[in-house]
Amino acid sequence: MAPHTRVAVLSQHLAAATQGTDVVAQRWQAAVKEYSNSVRRMLTHGELPTMTMYELMILAEPATSKNQLKRLLSRAEADGSLAPLDLLPGPWRDAKSEREKLHLLHLDRTAFRQGLHLHLYAEYQARYGDAGLSSNIAVPTMRTHSYSVRKFDDPDEVPEGYPEKLKVGCRVIVADPQDAERVARRHLRKEPNFGMFMDSVISTTDNEHWRQQREHLVEAFLPLSSLAAIMPVSLSRAKRCAERLTELTRETDVVDMSDFLLHEAQAQLQLALLGAPESLMDATNSDLRKTFMLHPDAVSGRLSHAMSELYNLAQTDETLGLPSDDCPVKGPLARALQSGGQKASTDYGNMLIILFAGHDTTGHTMTWLMYELARRPELQRRVHAELDEFYGNLAGRDPIYQDLSKLVFLDRCITETLRLWPAVANGTFRQLQFEEQLTGLDGAQITLPRETLVQVANWSRHRNPQLWGDDAEHFNPDRNFRPEEVSHVGCPHAAMNPQSDRFSPFAHNPRSCLGKNFAGMEMRLILPELLRSHTLTLTLTTLVQPPQCPKSPGETPSRCAAAVAAVALTLKLNPCLLYTSPSPRDS
Repeated sequence: MAPHTRVAVLSQHLAAATQGTDVVAQRWQAAVKEYSNSVRRMLTHGELPTMTMYELMILAEPATSKNQLKRLLSRAEADGSLAPLDLLPGPWRDAKSEREKLHLLHLDRTAFRQGLHLHLYAEYQARYGDAGLSSNIAVPTMRTHSYSVRKFDDPDEVPEGYPEKLKVGCRVIVADPQDAERVARRHLRKEPNFGMFMDSVISTTDNEHWRQQREHLVEAFLPLSSLAAIMPVSLSRAKRCAERLTELTRETDVVDMSDFLLHEAQAQLQLALLGAPESLMDATNSDLRKTFMLHPDAVSGRLSHAMSELYNLAQTDETLGLPSDDCPVKGPLARALQSGGQKASTDYGNMLIILFAGHDTTGHTMTWLMYELARRPELQRRVHAELDEFYGNLAGRDPIYQDLSKLVFLDRCITETLRLWPAVANGTFRQLQFEEQLTGLDGAQITLPRETLVQVANWSRHRNPQLWGDDAEHFNPDRNFRPEEVSHVGCPHAAMNPQSDRFSPFAHNPRSCLGKNFAGMEMRLILPELLRSHTLTLTLTTLVQPPQCPKSPGETPSRCAAAVAAVALTLKLNPCLLYTSPSPRDS
């Protein structure tokens, strides 16, 4: 091909690529406008959104340009947002040039998008700290904050424009066990980084607003008066779940247990907690989950449509009931939203968070537990033996809530899964409400200023050999748990939050997970129904170790990004490679 012809072809390719980029950018800008208007209408007039943040995230957000990142960095350096980076150990001290600083920010953004930022922080702890995974560190980060988490009493106070704002700043990773528990218990104000959930109980930055919501919603999750009353609905679905698995194993030898269990966790939420009809659950289950996980097949509009149907049902269904209503308990969470007197944005955010986090965390916990039992047949046999005894003692009757307290070994298996594979590995994001002292290098007490952003992460503490012993990376339900750490259901301990300085799968009280009691009950209904009649086997038994990145501040982002993507895929797919034997096991 002649040189002038090659130039012409390359020019055509470049023009086509530019045109394609322009189309993507225009589509993104149009979606941002729709989302922004939708959020503002919700906050000002209580109109249900026509687009959720998840549906916006389905689209490919344009990458942050180098010039934009430079401007954000300059602004952060000027307003003092990066000051805490000089107080605690971390990679910023090695970043002398602007290029190295930009690299660290890009690396953090890449790791976060791939779900491997906690591995990155663990590498920073090992390199810059002096207490291993107990080291408190400060990391440079790009974070998105939203005004939609604020409680607006006056609609005129709601700003116009896109509610999400990208910033450069510092986040302190609190990993020292004593510091972590103290910070989580004392500093209740959340970082404003969960804008998709509006001013819900999990995301509001107004502590009084959080307390009001918490005090009202907690009735829906009371173990004996509420959960025991809706347990027949959960049990019925758990039995149907076992039937579904048997039907699937007649069709194929291999079942994607991750997708299967996420489906069942979503079904439990809608049927038992929200009191939705099965027809609505069947119609919305798949679309909800696809959009939440940003699946390539997710269709924009499906989530917001499903939310509108579920929200309107919760607001209008007169058959719903809480224990205090002096009528049969039905759909207690939906009834709590109906009777709470909160704004539409608050109720909508609470329904969205329970549908997302309530199914994602429980489904993945069950998947990881099945994965570990499939890897360790001796532990699986012990679970089967306990279930044989459990159902034998029932003598054909259905279990009631108090019977679940007898699943002692399953309790320990669930607790160990919550430790090794925490459903919320990120832990909790807070902002200091007043000055706080944390442990720095050589045990020195470092004073952090008010409003410093902190993250009490679970991943590093839950796998810290200094706290759990040399087998911290291994699944061992017989480990020496403290009494306050073991998760229980069906007994007086069921109302307690499993927590300690080294263990906080549901975050520490008082701002702990509201739905933990329901999650505990549904796991102890679904897992026994599945495991009493099926044996789990792995099709793949090898796990790839997480990457050791970054090697140095000068490492190219592309190398680290590739490593991050590979391991994220491995960790995501491995627990899905379970299959159940087509024939029921002998009891």
